[in-house]
Amino acid sequence: MTRIAKSSRIRARLRGLPIDPDIDAVEDRRHHDPSVSPFATAGRRRWPRIDWSVVAAVIVGGFFGGVTRYAVELAWPTPTGAFPWATFSVNTTGAFVLALTLVLVLEVLPPTRYVRAIVGTGFCGALTTFSSVVTSVDQLVAHGHADVAVGYVVASIAAGLAAASFGFALGRSVAAFGTTEEPA
Repeated sequence: MTRIAKSSRIRARLRGLPIDPDIDAVEDRRHHDPSVSPFATAGRRRWPRIDWSVVAAVIVGGFFGGVTRYAVELAWPTPTGAFPWATFSVNTTGAFVLALTLVLVLEVLPPTRYVRAIVGTGFCGALTTFSSVVTSVDQLVAHGHADVAVGYVVASIAAGLAAASFGFALGRSVAAFGTTEEPA
């Protein structure tokens, strides 16, 4: 199969996928209408419409996620050269909360545009940061603790994947529990 044919097949599969369920129907149709060229700019707005209430929800969630991270870091300081348990715990918890939230929002809760924005993007985005992992690893290596840094990276990846898997499983079990039918 040629590269062009593969590219066409991939584009055809992706064409039917929604860009984001939070985008309104008109915006979604505009992006999926095969008769409209993506390069035609006449009559189209240059930027997508911004829903400022969703932006405010992200800000509120981000505030609480950042405050939570800060409180955990203050309560559980990491000595030089030690495993950064505070960062590890908030990142692992955030992976779990994000996975659980996604399943609940998509399969259990009634349609809403604010839960994902507040909890997923805002709270979990501020709670979990890749930069804190990189900073912790950099500090460990700079102080001669490369073995702890490697262990921290491996443990963070494994724990994050395990926590997210558990969040998905728990969310799916909640979704299944809520949709069980009674025998007739």
